[in-house]
Amino acid sequence: MFHLELYASDMHAALGRLLDQTRVAGLQLAALHASAEAGNYRIRASIDVRDREVVEKLARRIGSMVCIAAINVTGEGFRATPALCTASP
Repeated sequence: MFHLELYASDMHAALGRLLDQTRVAGLQLAALHASAEAGNYRIRASIDVRDREVVEKLARRIGSMVCIAAINVTGEGFRATPALCTASP
């Protein structure tokens, strides 16, 4: 199980892209949580897969979106990966 955490400026665009890219990759979401803090959005998705590389590839694809500020991938028993993608406005 891996956790993909997105920080975004547009909740709807980020959620839509996350759901679409997860489906295209053939991955299964175990849980999804979204919250807002001072106009910024945090989306945390739990992905039921064993291959970290698949999740990191998904993170790179989603991270190329304009509204995504940062992405973090973590997994049970794994060290946190620094933000894979940061975007400037």
